[in-house]
Amino acid sequence: MAPRLYPTTRRLFRQIVRGLEAFGFGAVLGPLTSSLMAVYVTGLLLLDRRQNGTRIADWLPARAHDAINRLLRTHTVSTRALMHTIITWAKSLGIAGYLAMDDVVVEKPFSKCVPWVGWTYSTSQQRMVRGMHVVVLLWCAGGWRIPVAFRLWRPKSRCRAKSYRKKTQLAWEMICEVHQEGLRITYITGDTLYSGGWMVKKISRLGLTWVGALHPRTTVIYRNRRWRAASLEKPLRLKWRKRLRLRARSIVAYLPKYGTLRLVVTRNRHGNVEVLATNDLDSDLTTIVLRKRSRWSIETLFRDTKQFAGLAACQSRVNQAMVRHVAFVLIAFIVLQRLRLHPKETLGEVKDRLQRNVFTGGLPAPRLLQGKVATSQLTA
Repeated sequence: MAPRLYPTTRRLFRQIVRGLEAFGFGAVLGPLTSSLMAVYVTGLLLLDRRQNGTRIADWLPARAHDAINRLLRTHTVSTRALMHTIITWAKSLGIAGYLAMDDVVVEKPFSKCVPWVGWTYSTSQQRMVRGMHVVVLLWCAGGWRIPVAFRLWRPKSRCRAKSYRKKTQLAWEMICEVHQEGLRITYITGDTLYSGGWMVKKISRLGLTWVGALHPRTTVIYRNRRWRAASLEKPLRLKWRKRLRLRARSIVAYLPKYGTLRLVVTRNRHGNVEVLATNDLDSDLTTIVLRKRSRWSIETLFRDTKQFAGLAACQSRVNQAMVRHVAFVLIAFIVLQRLRLHPKETLGEVKDRLQRNVFTGGLPAPRLLQGKVATSQLTA
């Protein structure tokens, strides 16, 4: 397909093809499907907005937009097989990492026929919006942020009662799949929503370490008294931790819904109290706080996929097309990391460099004009 592209876009297309081949997608996709997928990922990274089939085919005329639509709707592409290939490639790195789980709201204000879309609360907008939830499991290790599993959450009003599953249940299914694949996991972290008692117990049965934040109304038994998690600060004298820039105290307590956990009661300089918890009773205070802070990597994943990979760009009403679009966006996110020249280069700088190479054809900028100063100005 490369000969049908514009000469300035062929280099970017070949780079992405090599990246997809390095992940091993050739073993699960046919030649035609692999080429169409490379065109789609190239369009996601080349364009800044509205990365739909029509615009991708306009900028990358290797195939018509109908072929791209068929890729999303009718081609035999298994997103589970694609994620399995990503996990296999992550295992080949030979390093251990941690898992972060969370969900993101993808706003779809004009989608009324898509079963994934409904009214939901957006924490970024601080209001109710029409959108869909994507639950993502992210594996981070050695400077890499690799999405290893994802699910689209369907609201209860848009599915049968027997088919409805909570976002925490979807997250647990993904954890089991990744654990069975043999991916090296040091710990699992998540926010308050993904810190339920049943999930913590199941993670502990797998032999994995969990770090999360407790709900303020969680019951804690400490010193033979019942406390709410938010009121644990009263019987404790929090000590200022200069390195962490907050006051904190570590204790071991019993929670009726969790069992025995190590808790870290923290209060930052704004006066906000947060109770962190882990099933690793031998962990120290600093390790628990830093592990909980590492959850922010999944928030940067959501930001980067929206800004640089077109997470909200799909306009199809077909369920299968929406799921495949999310899978291709996450793969484009990994490809963008692979194209970095050095580990400290941000994804925004990578995309800007790729776009500049396409617009300029790799040619250097011309020399600046050397204007002569007028004689009247010199005499003045």
